[in-house]
Amino acid sequence: MADDRAKLEEVLRARAAEVPFLQVAPRQLHRRARRRIARNALSSVLVVGCIVGGALVGLVNLRALGGPGPHEVISGGPPTHEASAQPCTAAELRATATLDGAAGSVAGAIHVTNLSDSTCWLRGRPDLTILDPGGDAVAVRVVDVEPGWRADAKPAPQGWPVVDLRPGSAAEVRVRWSNACPQFTGPPGWTVGLHGDAGTLVVTSGDGAPVPPCNGSTEPSTLEIGPFEPAGGSAHGSG
Repeated sequence: MADDRAKLEEVLRARAAEVPFLQVAPRQLHRRARRRIARNALSSVLVVGCIVGGALVGLVNLRALGGPGPHEVISGGPPTHEASAQPCTAAELRATATLDGAAGSVAGAIHVTNLSDSTCWLRGRPDLTILDPGGDAVAVRVVDVEPGWRADAKPAPQGWPVVDLRPGSAAEVRVRWSNACPQFTGPPGWTVGLHGDAGTLVVTSGDGAPVPPCNGSTEPSTLEIGPFEPAGGSAHGSG
């Protein structure tokens, strides 16, 4: 029995030695491996895509709930309160001045009132011109200044920087004029130029417009101008 077993083992070892050793995998096995790798890679890409898509949807939902972030800008036209309102024109307005002498200068405001029966709007700084008693424009150095509401540390008016003017309501422009040289011999005139083709307003003043002193003939005459804002510095718009 032991001899038969030994002979059988010897025969099996001999047959095993006759089987060739393959160092390179068969082509069929290569093809199956490539197909499996491709399927695994595709599955990975789809999983990653689903994760990224879900994250983006989550961010969009968070922004919708919390409003725009600190660096987002919401675009759009002028924030007027009435969508049908148009820019004001000189034909719809009247301009008056409230000016007083103060510390060697003249300061106050130019008021612009809507005389029409419909709402219009103003925005930005107008072009102010000072006229001498002969009707000639005075050469001035223009300086842009803050609106009165900001200088007084008040909240921004509703709709800022657009000022809606309902019928009968008014906007104002903060002004200060200093160093009128050479000294005037009569009252000056003022005009308010609106932007674009909106026209120019002649300013009227019941008490006459005062003139600042000439404090330095070699220094320029200076005119400080603020933007349009609701008359009286209201934080809730005019009218």
